[in-house]
Parts: sequence; structure tokens; C-alpha cells
Amino acid sequence: MARKIFVSYKHEDSGIRQLYSGFVETTARDYVDLLEQYFEGDYIYKGEKEGEDLGNFKDETIESHLREKIFDSSITIILISKNMKEVGLAENDQWIPWEISYSLREKAREERTSATNAMLAVVLPDENDSYDYFIEHNPCPYCKSINWKTGTLFTILGRNMFNRKQPKQERCANVMCKRVFHTGNDHSYIHPIKWDDFIENIDFYIQLATQINENIDDYNIVKTI
Repeated sequence: MARKIFVSYKHEDSGIRQLYSGFVETTARDYVDLLEQYFEGDYIYKGEKEGEDLGNFKDETIESHLREKIFDSSITIILISKNMKEVGLAENDQWIPWEISYSLREKAREERTSATNAMLAVVLPDENDSYDYFIEHNPCPYCKSINWKTGTLFTILGRNMFNRKQPKQERCANVMCKRVFHTGNDHSYIHPIKWDDFIENIDFYIQLATQINENIDDYNIVKTI
């Protein structure tokens, strides 16, 4: 049975790796178009289709439209991009936090209930082909741990990462480091992964998100903005 996927992203963010040569600007929407191609067959994309312009509708109409798509999905993928947060605008006035919140809730309509979605956060490279705006690599040659800068994200997104009730952790044996880091692939309800790693093995990461969702009680889930 094909899995239905909703993608949450900052449509006009162009601070990302360019996909085209010449002067054609790449935005986060172009990455969604690529995902639609990957999703053909085993997955059904439930977000906005190419050419589907919601800009002329009122906010409440758009919200109802998106809620319906999320309700009819079982997996939500958030595309993290460098400019996904609109500076100066409250988080509860931006679409992505609401899409995440609605994806995390159990939703009942008439005789049907939609459970909390499985979730993934796919990090897009920036215009310099770098992930440094969100990912910091520890130079320690022993643990080679990674710092995911969750404090830079929307609050509801950051709080649902590294939120396992009983985290699996290790301390680096290097006396000059001694950093404590999370281990395994199940440290976060919304699992973060680089774009380049994700597209190399989409099925693996979709299955990982599904397995985490099946063990949702192991996580401290924040569902409100």
C-alpha cells in the first residue's frame, strides 16, 4: 500500500543549492518537484501540486486546504532551509509551525481518525553548497560527533528533536573532548537528515520515520506552537 506524504517547506526560499545552470533561480519548491519524481510508485505526494497557486485565497481557505491534505497523509517531511523562518514575524503567524503542529495531532473527522504522522526533517544545502548553517561537525577524531543547531529552528520543530524519554548517549573517550552525544537513529521523533543522504536511500529513511512513529510513546512530543 502506497504511503501518503505531505511536505512542509518555505516556498520562496532561494538561499539553497542551485539545481539549474544559468540564471534560473532555484527555490525550495524545486526540491519538492524533485521529491515528487522520487515518490512516484511507492508514495503518494499530498502537498500542493506544481502550478497550484494558493496565493489568491484567504488565509482561512489555505489553512483548510492544507489541513485536508495533512489529514489524508501518514508521513510529513519538513524541508529545513536557511531562510525558512521569516524574521520579524511570530512563529504562530507562519505556515510551517502550524503544518508541523497539525501533523503531530490525532485528528478526528466524522467516523475517521487520523493518527499522528511519522515525521522527517530533511536539511537542504545552502547557496554555498554547505550545511554549516544547521550542522556543526566536532573536530574530535575519536567521536566525530555532530551538533544539530536545533535552537535556530521553529520551536515546535526543535523541541521534537533529541526528545527520546530515555536517550541513548555516550561520552567521548578523548580526554580533550569528553563530549556527550546521542547514538542510534532513534534519538528524535522528527529525525533530521541531510538532503544528500536522504535521496541516496529514501526508502530507508521513510521506514525509519515509520518505525519511530510506531514507538511514539518513547518520546516527549510537543504538539502545540
